Amino acid sequence: MNFNHNLLARMRMAGQSWRDAQTFVGPAQGSMHPDQLQKLTAVTELIQRTLNDNLPGLAKTGSHTVSDQTSPQYATQKQSLHDINTPPEKKRDSQPQGDVAHQAYVIDAEDSSQEKKNDHSNAGRFISGSYVSVHGKRSYKLYIPSSYEVHPGQALPLIVMLHGCTQGPDDFATGTGMNLIAEQHRCLVVYPAQDQGANTSKCWNWFKAMDQQRDQGEPAMIAGITRKIMADYHVDNRYVFIAGMSAGGAMAAIMADTYPELYAAVGIHSGLPFGAANDLPSALAAMRGASNQIKTPSTGAAIPIIVFHGDQDHTVNSKNADRIMTRYLDNSHSSALKTQKESGSGKQGRRYTRTYYAGNDQAQKANHKVTSAEQWIIHGAGHAWSGGNSQGSFTDAAGPDASREMLRFFLSQADKIQGA
Repeated sequence: MNFNHNLLARMRMAGQSWRDAQTFVGPAQGSMHPDQLQKLTAVTELIQRTLNDNLPGLAKTGSHTVSDQTSPQYATQKQSLHDINTPPEKKRDSQPQGDVAHQAYVIDAEDSSQEKKNDHSNAGRFISGSYVSVHGKRSYKLYIPSSYEVHPGQALPLIVMLHGCTQGPDDFATGTGMNLIAEQHRCLVVYPAQDQGANTSKCWNWFKAMDQQRDQGEPAMIAGITRKIMADYHVDNRYVFIAGMSAGGAMAAIMADTYPELYAAVGIHSGLPFGAANDLPSALAAMRGASNQIKTPSTGAAIPIIVFHGDQDHTVNSKNADRIMTRYLDNSHSSALKTQKESGSGKQGRRYTRTYYAGNDQAQKANHKVTSAEQWIIHGAGHAWSGGNSQGSFTDAAGPDASREMLRFFLSQADKIQGA
């Protein structure tokens, strides 16, 4: 049968629009929200109408038409499809060992490119583990750089990385290239894994009330994994950071608010602010860019933050990046911060605008504990990790290297806090 290519494209996009919503906030096992059912029904009807209108020998059941390829809706759906890359190959293993002096933490943000593509050059060890508490059980994978054995007893920085929906530790490690950077700069990296029994799409449940509270649900388990690694390995407690992508970015924002004493800084890529939703409908609205009631931090604290977001993200609207920054500034010494902006491009040409908030001299002289923040808007990028490895899912190799920039920011902020 000679299928019409435009028809097939429209059918694929119709299915994709449903999968995008389901993937990010996949329902708890065994349940489906009426809004989701309505979306699924609408997609099914669209496919059926399209088939009736375009395949010979079938009676037409309605007069509805499907938007053509020149419409904004088509461009949006096409971008969503473009953002999803092929799954990665599985990571390999290696072994533990020691810390380094402050100088070893200094990172040149420009030296990443080709090395990151060949992530298999890691010399460290990528091992599996699990954590069990009254709140539940979660598995994780831990990257231990080869330097851990070379310098026994020395304490290393620890980075906690929270994957997005449909991802896992291996995929996320491959896509971000964080293990390679950790090997180069002597860091431990732990990747907690969401259990599919808790969310069928393996999303962190950032939109559930219980999973937005300290010492409850998923935040308690992630904090527990963090503390377990800190207890089992030589970790410099001043250099513990957390970062995440998409649903993992939203959960990282929750962790920063609920455990500010545990983490020295947070990185949020394509995520949402803490308190942006409290159920599935409000989660979907927040993802589209609707402004919901934003909770204030339970501790009144604001740890240093770096945010990345593509301005063509049609899964999580980039307005959320602005709201994350507004929330940070409202809960920090924002009057003592000065704003700087710069523009540039990644190694493959993707343009970005970086806004940097720094403490001014007057505040430093007054001995205020002024934290700082960065917001990176990646122009033309969708729902994808900037500068990532295309062997991982949801990556955009053309953008600036978010992994390397995050680690550079993390370590500089920890040094600033140490010297305060």
